[in-house]
Amino acid sequence: MDKPTKAVHGGAFFGAIGESLRSLDRADQIISADVLDAWYDPSPRVLSAISRHLPFLIKTSPPTHGDGLREVIADTRGLRPENILLGSGTSSLMFLAMPKLIGPEDRVLVLDPSYGEYVHIVDNVIGAELIRFELPLPDFELDESALIESAKEVQFVVLVNPNSPTGQAIPLGSIQRVVAACPQTTFWIDETYIDFYSNELGESASCELLVGQFSNLIVSKSMSKYYGLSGLRVGYLVANAKLVSEWERFSPPWSVGLIGQLAAIEALSNPDYYVDQSRLTREFRDEMKAGLTEFGWHVVPSVTNYLMAQVPDGGVQVLCDQLADQGVFVRNCDSLSPRFQDGWLRIAVKDRETNHRMLAAIRQAL
Repeated sequence: MDKPTKAVHGGAFFGAIGESLRSLDRADQIISADVLDAWYDPSPRVLSAISRHLPFLIKTSPPTHGDGLREVIADTRGLRPENILLGSGTSSLMFLAMPKLIGPEDRVLVLDPSYGEYVHIVDNVIGAELIRFELPLPDFELDESALIESAKEVQFVVLVNPNSPTGQAIPLGSIQRVVAACPQTTFWIDETYIDFYSNELGESASCELLVGQFSNLIVSKSMSKYYGLSGLRVGYLVANAKLVSEWERFSPPWSVGLIGQLAAIEALSNPDYYVDQSRLTREFRDEMKAGLTEFGWHVVPSVTNYLMAQVPDGGVQVLCDQLADQGVFVRNCDSLSPRFQDGWLRIAVKDRETNHRMLAAIRQAL
């Protein structure tokens, strides 16, 4: 049987809007909770800068290798520019770097459940041996000792932290202990949602700064979700300088567009705005969790902008289809683990009014 050419993702809501993008006025009628984009707008500084310079930004080629953006990231995060590789979103960086790190003969450990693109790349693109580290139902809490023992038996480990779809996080100290215990194993840590967790803790939960300590550590960073820049595709990897230099030979020029570079720089310059939006997200998430719990669902504790829930009687796909008929799109998690069997869904947290609309739609569908 031929291997799938693409991973399964959310985004079915675009079918209701129109993928030709000629009917974007419909977007206000649709609730796109099957993807994890921010419910809030990017920083006002982002929007103001783009608005002021829009014609120039559209018609002008960006700085070839994004060195200005790379320096801003380095200054903001306490990193060295030579440890940073820019890309048009973390997905493009995964496809660039992972085939150079993993061979078909390697064993690769991926959390189950986890972001589906990693399974796709390991299994269908590279053809390496996929090892699923099953997080225990129903709350998916990680056993650090068991992970260390499993990681010692493979060449490569992918950890999405906080995890998607569960919303659960691995503390920084635990990451540090696991990586230190397995010096022969390469660790890829995806921190797409880490800023929500950091704000919840009141201190940084990122392991970016550990790259200087561990040569077997690579950190994947996205500016899509927390910073509200999903449509602009801005991401970067943090790794030792030798690896970054090697990857740069295969990284195309202009990998981040001019609007994306400017938006990322302005977003990084306005942290207080995003801290405020993260605080509101926590409030809305907790309210949404309470609402979903009232349906008798088991809702997994989350530190992110989304929730995962078990529907006791199953039938999640039928529920998703009924909600879609009402213009509400949520994610059936079946593609994220073979264990789920039509019993789990994931839902993005939106603003309070939209969350109430989603809960009303679910109540009507049940």
